[in-house]
Amino acid sequence: MKPTARTCHATRILLELAHHGDCHPMRASELSVIIGISGKLLEKIVRPLKGAGLLKSLRGATGGYILGRPAQTITLADILTTMEGAVFKPQCCEADIDCLLIEACPTGSIWGDIARQMEQRFRAITLADLMTDSREACPSRAARVARATHAARAVIETDSQKPWRDASVAAGRSRLSRRRKPGSGQTAPRLMGRPRLA
Repeated sequence: MKPTARTCHATRILLELAHHGDCHPMRASELSVIIGISGKLLEKIVRPLKGAGLLKSLRGATGGYILGRPAQTITLADILTTMEGAVFKPQCCEADIDCLLIEACPTGSIWGDIARQMEQRFRAITLADLMTDSREACPSRAARVARATHAARAVIETDSQKPWRDASVAAGRSRLSRRRKPGSGQTAPRLMGRPRLA
């Protein structure tokens, strides 16, 4: 079994939400900076997690993402099943595989036993267990969180100033695109760009 990068990102996203708590939802811009992925990739990863009930989104000015269930009830097996379809499932043991030894395979029972053991192991590890890991308290994580908080505040300030800026730019363009006709008090639109040659 080799988890994809999306599964690793999904685990980190849920872990960050577990650290953050449910009182203050995390914005998508803040999460993307902490995890180190783009906003579009974040949306693709969040979609199946929401469908499985592992996280939920809150709307509004103070909205964002929070865990869908308590951290102690979300296991690594839940994340793997959501993102990969199963914890570990050998391809040769699937029912739709055309194999002559499917009913009397000498290795089928071994693969099945390994799959059961792996699933039991992953179901025994929860987000709450990962939160107590000493590596999660390292300075690098604190730096990532501080950087993400600063980036989220910058996005909020930019969004709040954008309508005023757009209005001023539009007004300036309107003034530049109009000129007065000679000998009249009327105004006419200014030709923008170069005229085409006949």
